[in-house]
Amino acid sequence: MTVTSEPIAVPDSTGATFALLRQLRRGRGRKQATNAAYWAYLAAIIVVSYGGSLIVTAYRALRHPPPVTAAAPRLLHAGPAALTAVMLLVFLVLVRDALWRGPVTVPQATADWLLPTPVSRRRLLRPRFRGSAVGALLVGAVAGIVPAAALVALGLGGRSGGDVVRLAAAAMVSMALLFALGTGLAGLIERYPGTGRPVRVASPVTLAAAILLGGLAAWAGFGRLPSAVAAVVLWSGPWGWAAQPVMALAGQAMAGQAVAAGGAGNPAPWWPLALGLLAGTALAALAWADRAAAGVPAAALRARARTLGAMSAAALSMNTRGVATAYTEAGGTRRARIRLPPPRRRELVLLWRDLLALLRSPARLVSAVLLALLATALIALAGHGRPVSLVLVACGLSLGYLAAAWLCEGARLDADDPRRSANLPMKFESLAWWHAAVPCLVLLTAVGVPAAVACVVTGDLRSLALLVVTIPVLVGGALVNVFRGSFSVALLVGADTPVGNTAAISIVFWYAWGTVLAVLPMTVLVSSALRSPGPAPLVRAVVIGAGLAAGLGAYAARRAKRLRAG
Repeated sequence: MTVTSEPIAVPDSTGATFALLRQLRRGRGRKQATNAAYWAYLAAIIVVSYGGSLIVTAYRALRHPPPVTAAAPRLLHAGPAALTAVMLLVFLVLVRDALWRGPVTVPQATADWLLPTPVSRRRLLRPRFRGSAVGALLVGAVAGIVPAAALVALGLGGRSGGDVVRLAAAAMVSMALLFALGTGLAGLIERYPGTGRPVRVASPVTLAAAILLGGLAAWAGFGRLPSAVAAVVLWSGPWGWAAQPVMALAGQAMAGQAVAAGGAGNPAPWWPLALGLLAGTALAALAWADRAAAGVPAAALRARARTLGAMSAAALSMNTRGVATAYTEAGGTRRARIRLPPPRRRELVLLWRDLLALLRSPARLVSAVLLALLATALIALAGHGRPVSLVLVACGLSLGYLAAAWLCEGARLDADDPRRSANLPMKFESLAWWHAAVPCLVLLTAVGVPAAVACVVTGDLRSLALLVVTIPVLVGGALVNVFRGSFSVALLVGADTPVGNTAAISIVFWYAWGTVLAVLPMTVLVSSALRSPGPAPLVRAVVIGAGLAAGLGAYAARRAKRLRAG
């Protein structure tokens, strides 16, 4: 053995290693191409079968855009804040992607075998980042069609097909650049793990800002948002820059029409400057992240490979809980150190445990409260419209259901492992009733108190009565889904009918059965109560809603008993 103080030169084996891997993988290329062609064929079949009518409708709208309505000026006033809120949420999702996946990922085999070897990290990781960046550009361009289609459907696409094409092109370019910027920043976050904590801290604030922008959009739609506020929104950051080209072309398309006399002008006259800023920032972020990709820590790459493997296995087995668990563990959510004195009565132990779990997960609690407030705002907005929009009511109730589901984490843990509640002084089938208490209390406090103040000020307590009966229904629907048990392979079989196999419908209803039972009837009841000023629809909504909440609670308890027996 020779001992030396000089550094030992390790030969670069990157070229030989990659050549050997290409030789070993030579037979897999055709198989991978066949698999890709099969999935592309399957996606095309699904799109044509289930979205054929939408494609035809979109093509007709492209040739003959919908006529302008009297509400077009109000929609154009609300557009900047609403579109900026959407862009901000998209940007948040792109940046948070770095906390669990990121644009630089390697398969598990590469993380186990190649990372410990003296291969060039630059040649190994940079192509993966560049592939992710190209994919993000393409996905962003496709996603840009969605806001353009929404504006065209609302009558803001212009008179001719050329106006629609220009609007769609602007939306696709803006969204693609926003995706590129988010991918570049995600690559930098992945390279420097210490930046993940500020992202986690800023996420609830960003979500609150998006909700505030939604409120400004509602204000602009029903009133008139000051031009200074609209300018601040559009220049508030890359999300506002991305919204400017779309809104500018929508305003230009409306400028030559008679409805423009209502005061709806061009909301973004400096949109070329905003687009240039967005493009420059995106290119700078991509260039910086491309240079930094070679320095992504090996520990981060291994952790992301394990997360992707766990999520893929859970997705293939139709285990949505497994996907959520893998995502939560990868995000590294830190729990707050909060202590509550234990109760003196043992019957209150479960409530104490659920409340303590929520207080120690402030991100979950704050997100659920913000969603609940947004749901209440949407339903209130629907109540002020004539006629009452079923779509807005359904969207509001869906967001409220999601907030209730986020607050049922304690019930979800007991459903995952029934042994967790073996020492509690109550039967397992009664846990559904006990677990409903804390979510109902949190939602009634966070949403009911502001709603009560607003109702007292306006002198109308109808909305408060609807809120009090709707929250238990949504919590009951969430608990029905919590105690549904494991996915059964028998659902994949289905039954053959003249319109196709029922397996897909059975799987969808198995996952969303509690959501359907809670949201669908309450949409009808709440819409009817908001539409009529008389007391009869309100009494009907309250009575049927109370019965529905009790029925959903009993159904959840029955599912819990069946889960324990199984």
